Amino acid sequence: MKLLYATNLKENALSSGLIESMLVLRRVGLKNIVFLQTDASKDWFGNMSIQGISSSLLIEKELSLPWILSVAEKGNVSLIVVNLDGGARNPSRSSLIKDLMRRSPVPVLITNGTAAAGKGLFEHVVFATDWSPASEKALTYLLGFREILGELDIVNVIKGKLTLKDMRDLKERLAHTRKRCLNEKIDAESHIYAGKTSEEIITASRDYRATLIVLGAISKKPVYKEIFGAGSSHRVAAEAAVPVLVVP
Repeated sequence: MKLLYATNLKENALSSGLIESMLVLRRVGLKNIVFLQTDASKDWFGNMSIQGISSSLLIEKELSLPWILSVAEKGNVSLIVVNLDGGARNPSRSSLIKDLMRRSPVPVLITNGTAAAGKGLFEHVVFATDWSPASEKALTYLLGFREILGELDIVNVIKGKLTLKDMRDLKERLAHTRKRCLNEKIDAESHIYAGKTSEEIITASRDYRATLIVLGAISKKPVYKEIFGAGSSHRVAAEAAVPVLVVP
């Protein structure tokens, strides 16, 4: 497994907690990290070799989408991690996240540079689903980390009132998804939230003290009622306080 870590932060770009949370990926084959950064004075990868991970460093003045995608393609990376300057409402940060989610052929992990101390990235995951092809692909990808996956909370968000039949169908879908996870020996529970999709997913991540949110890329045609409208995935990725893994 090869990871690309892109950051334009000058301070706290790779905190000890974040390093610790990502090092759990060694158990599923992480062997190499390519660092992209805009600050030549910072050596974020100096201690990777003692962790048994090879690393390399590339520096540019600006962290641009073409540069990230080009390095990812040439390096044949399997996961892109981005840690960007600016808050959730920063337009340039938001734009880069949105473009990466739309154009990256590999999963993208968006982080604000923080991680729960002493916890691995996959220790407690909130998986948001609308059962679209993108969501199903995200679940399949997530199950590939079963070896390091701790607790899993499956979340579906509804808007408005559902008929009794709709609610039965929804509960059956959730039960089927949970059973699929239980069959993989994963401690999984399912939950229904109601309200604005992005806000409720973020609320669920707080309710269950998630270390990671996982979802599929933006769905063009939601399969089940009003779950993922255009932009919901992007808003979660841009605004969540915990890392968000988006699977294309």
